[in-house]
Amino acid sequence: MENYVLANCTDTGKVRDVNEDSMVTFDSPNGRVVAVCDGMGGQNAGDVASQLAVTVIQDILTDNTFASPEEAITRSIVAANQAILRRAAQDVSLSGMGATCVMIIIKEGKVYFGSVGDSRIYYIAGGMIRQITKDQSYVQTLVDAGEITQEAAEHHQDKNQITNALGLDGMIPPVIGQMPITPEPGAVFLLCSDGLSGMINNNAILNTVANRQLSLSDRAQQLVNLANAAGGLDNITVQLVEFPGVAPQNVSGYNSNNTSGGIYTNTKRKRNKMPFYAIAACLFACVIGGAIYWFLRDNEPDPIVPKSTISVKEKAVEQRTNKTTVVVKERTVTEKEKDVDELSEKERAVVEKGKSSSKGKSNKGIQIHQKVTGKEVTGKDGQETDNSDLIMKTFDGSKEEK
Repeated sequence: MENYVLANCTDTGKVRDVNEDSMVTFDSPNGRVVAVCDGMGGQNAGDVASQLAVTVIQDILTDNTFASPEEAITRSIVAANQAILRRAAQDVSLSGMGATCVMIIIKEGKVYFGSVGDSRIYYIAGGMIRQITKDQSYVQTLVDAGEITQEAAEHHQDKNQITNALGLDGMIPPVIGQMPITPEPGAVFLLCSDGLSGMINNNAILNTVANRQLSLSDRAQQLVNLANAAGGLDNITVQLVEFPGVAPQNVSGYNSNNTSGGIYTNTKRKRNKMPFYAIAACLFACVIGGAIYWFLRDNEPDPIVPKSTISVKEKAVEQRTNKTTVVVKERTVTEKEKDVDELSEKERAVVEKGKSSSKGKSNKGIQIHQKVTGKEVTGKDGQETDNSDLIMKTFDGSKEEK
């Protein structure tokens, strides 16, 4: 259910004999409808047009459900225009009659609106007033062209000349608000004919509507009184829709002096449980994630370590052996000759002849070593020793053997 209060008032004014304005408010499958139509055409034609318009709008929206409130506004106003044209064609005395129209539909806490002509909708909230519809009038075209200011337009002599209305063969479809309005608590929508907006300024409207010491119906009546006090040159019609917010708890309805003639349905706000659900979801995710992590960790295979045929101790021996080998490669020819002297006479004789008692095994070892150390190195005495002759001797020894 929607929370809002309705109040309205209409008056013929100080000059006109007939009130050509009409208004309506009703529930429909498309939402709550509030509308104001301002008739025109003189004689009795104006009031016929406005009354026919609100009747058709109510019939269309009550008997049909449209895809959206915007479509509902458009289709009902277009149907009202066709009904006025058909009625004028049937009765010559009604030829040329027409009407302006402003309408809102309240649905699911949002307000949708549309307009044709120069009747207006104001949105009053937070101590400010804003016109949310745009006049379809000759003076407004001057304002749009930059020829006059908006303040000057309010007092322009041609401000009553409109450029669009119901009852025209080429009526432009209603201008629909681009986005619905979600009213803030305490906001008020004012729908009115130009009999109000053409007589008092926005500040007077704001001060009256914002006066919460008056009931909503009293505020509507006060607006009409101000327009009449300013001259009452035209018919005056006002519809107010107030969104007071949530009513005090334990109150199923609203019945006070401040809302006489209004409608109010209390809706208890539901507690927001989203933060609790969000925290619970996060904790649950953490528990599940932790369980998966430990499960995968316990079942994770041990890291594969390449097998080695050499133990740590053997590697140390190998490293020492390699180091010794490097030292051996750096030994001088003089040191090698000393090694030969330390051999037995028999082994020394074999070496000198280029033979080996073990089929050249020792000689082969010396020959490999000489190939590695065939470069110039420094001996113990600090002199450079060339071992290339020793290498050649080895080859010569082989030749002599043959």
